[in-house]
Amino acid sequence: MFVLDLKSLVFGILLILIAAPFAAIWVDRRLRNKTSGHMLAPSLGELDPLLEHVPFGLLLLEGPRTFHYANPFARRLLGISTTAEHHLPDVAWARLLDADRAAVRQEKSTVGRYRSVPISADRSAEHGQANASTHFIRWWVSPLGDLDFVFLLDVTAQQRAEEAARSLINDLSHELRTPLATILTHLEVLSLPRVSQEIRGQSIQLLKAEAQRMSRMVSMMLELGRLETSLEIERRPVDILALVEELAAQLNPQAEGRGIILSVEANAPLPMVLGDGDRLRQVFLNLLDNALKYARPGDRAVISLGLEEEGIRCTVRDTGPGVPARHLPNITRRFYRAAPQEIEGSGLGLALVEEILRRHQSSLEIESCTEDKNAGTSVRFVLPAQNVMVNA
Repeated sequence: MFVLDLKSLVFGILLILIAAPFAAIWVDRRLRNKTSGHMLAPSLGELDPLLEHVPFGLLLLEGPRTFHYANPFARRLLGISTTAEHHLPDVAWARLLDADRAAVRQEKSTVGRYRSVPISADRSAEHGQANASTHFIRWWVSPLGDLDFVFLLDVTAQQRAEEAARSLINDLSHELRTPLATILTHLEVLSLPRVSQEIRGQSIQLLKAEAQRMSRMVSMMLELGRLETSLEIERRPVDILALVEELAAQLNPQAEGRGIILSVEANAPLPMVLGDGDRLRQVFLNLLDNALKYARPGDRAVISLGLEEEGIRCTVRDTGPGVPARHLPNITRRFYRAAPQEIEGSGLGLALVEEILRRHQSSLEIESCTEDKNAGTSVRFVLPAQNVMVNA
């Protein structure tokens, strides 16, 4: 499933429509004023300031992989050194660009040709293997006389959002198969003419349980999907201590009902956190839900906050049964569950927590022990504070 980013597309088209006449005028003037043996001089004259700072890439090409001009945006996108000769590298995207240039001239197209391609510093993208260093560009190629104009946009954010959406749908469709199969089976049971009341009641209970499970799963996946496909989060000052104390008061009746001691420890006063308050509330709610869900009567769950050089250190720890070491490397994966099946859960809580923290330039650290005397789990992360900035 592809998600079309209309704002980016419209913005790109407008930039092209605005830039093309200027570029055509410039080329026409340069061609009229060319000297013998020199088609174009390196200076762009009066258009230099505009073309050097526009938020899109511009290449002027003539001949196989030879460019007369590449503005800073284009050089940055394509990884062209400022000291390099005016030749494009012999890589996959350059060969595709050659093909588009040839095709648009052969077709005598007046609308040019579009293409989106991955570019990677380590060449893995040439074989279709996108990685963290890969970025994606979209170009538009159009001929003008002996030259080819290439306009470039960086569409990395939109591409990653589309990939996240595809991955989310694939995961969700896979995980929904089991509860759907269970529901269909018990619907068949209920349709049988001679079903005892006892079996009918059990089937109805299982139908309700599976329907609720699917509802939770879909809700969590939609939440995770919205977060993964959004380009940025809103950041405002958040009183993290007040937020944590409010959550503790909200969950304390549940903790007391299960015989668990819930408390907050903090070195006040603490600076404000820079982040999305609603998202950070989700982080603590999911972590506390795990602590209370798996803890036993008499166990403790503690939220502690402390000031560090990098920001505010947040820890949620408990004295519960702990998580076996073999599960820890995979515990934040979607739908991965370390708990017994009889304990309710979607397997998405920690995946959501990890994604929210990533958007806050933070990461999740999880330690756990299953030995009786030292059993328990500790989850830590650091949030950027208003007067303790963390590099993005």
